[in-house]
Amino acid sequence: MTTPRLRRHGAGGADRAAGMLEYVAVVLLVAVVLAAVVTVVPGSVTDLLRTAACRALGLGDCGGSQEAADEHYEPERCLRSRATEVAGGEVEVVISVGERFSFITERFSDGRTQLTLVETSRLEASLGVGGGVNLGRALRLGASLDVSGSVSLPNGSTWILDSPEEAERLREDLRTRQKIDVTRRISPLIGWGVDMIWGPDIPPPDITRQGVESGLGAEAKAGAGLGNEDGDGPGKGTGRSIEGWEISPQLHAHGAVGVNAVLSRAENRRDGTVMTVYELGGTAQVGAHWVVDRVRPTVGRSGAMTVIADAEGRVVSLLLAQTVRSPEGPTITTTQLKVDTAEKRRMVAEWLGLVADDQVIPLTWDSLAPTELAPDASPFERWVFEEGRTTRARYDYENDIRDVSASLKVGVSLGLGGTWGSENLDVVEADYLGAPRDGRREYVDYDRCA
Repeated sequence: MTTPRLRRHGAGGADRAAGMLEYVAVVLLVAVVLAAVVTVVPGSVTDLLRTAACRALGLGDCGGSQEAADEHYEPERCLRSRATEVAGGEVEVVISVGERFSFITERFSDGRTQLTLVETSRLEASLGVGGGVNLGRALRLGASLDVSGSVSLPNGSTWILDSPEEAERLREDLRTRQKIDVTRRISPLIGWGVDMIWGPDIPPPDITRQGVESGLGAEAKAGAGLGNEDGDGPGKGTGRSIEGWEISPQLHAHGAVGVNAVLSRAENRRDGTVMTVYELGGTAQVGAHWVVDRVRPTVGRSGAMTVIADAEGRVVSLLLAQTVRSPEGPTITTTQLKVDTAEKRRMVAEWLGLVADDQVIPLTWDSLAPTELAPDASPFERWVFEEGRTTRARYDYENDIRDVSASLKVGVSLGLGGTWGSENLDVVEADYLGAPRDGRREYVDYDRCA
């Protein structure tokens, strides 16, 4: 009667020994795989693999699991800097007709650089009373009360490049091309010869954009200025003074409100996607500058929504962005949602509704980057909370754009004007929303961005 028990006992010991061998084999296999992966794949991928292996093997406290979860929500890239160079002019005879060229160089955290050439035709009409002379920062005299409306057509071409040096070379070629085009309009024969000898080869742009921008505003101002003002106007940032001037009496007072709307459509030739951008901005400014003291409360906000569709017209991504301007510089909050299922496309279609830009109005005042989930959250809001990749970045802002104009307004306006200069954005600090836990998401440092 004891033999069966001995056999069962022996079989159990063999099973335990076999199980131990299998466990050791699994541990060795995981160690080999991890060692191979770590030598090839850097960063958060290896952290996630270590955590997954730790949990699979039941090794207890797997340190760094929350950090790895947060890194899963780290955005793919962020905007590090934007440099804009502007040149243009306008003529006012009852209405203002102008043209402006802008070169925009953007550098991203993934090493890519984008160069965009924007050609903007602008038509503006205003009603008001007043007059003034503006000679840059040297002399400003005038008083006015204005109501204005404008329509602009900003058409852009964007090249995606691997380095800032490539962008600089292309920008110089584009400037040369512009000069040759002007020469050809004045003298086709000379322009043709110059083009044959010095004309650069411009590659086709990766992204082309057509848009329409409209604005409506009201402004009242009065004042006089002479000398070396620092140009710290509302929404302008810090300017540069005119070297050599010492006396700077400045007497200014103003108030203004404005609304600006943009609708544009861009095509990416690399992947066939089409981007539709809805943007709405609002400003409210009031201030005084009496030689030394200043009171200048300024509020400026804008919301932008980009709907990205593939070549077949299916929505594949949604980008929500809000810009808040302050004297310390703008803060831009962006949330990207990947639309990769039919259910998500249905949610996007329901949220956008019949008129997509209706959703841009609340975006102007609400960044739509929730840090906690409301009890009555809609399926779309829950999706944004659970899957949205959100970046919040603050930028240093410098504006050295100069306007020179002379005008007379008695019901309608007459005048001439010109614009040139540059403005720059450089990231100061950035963070992103980490992984949800206990119904909340917290901001964590975005080291790869800033």
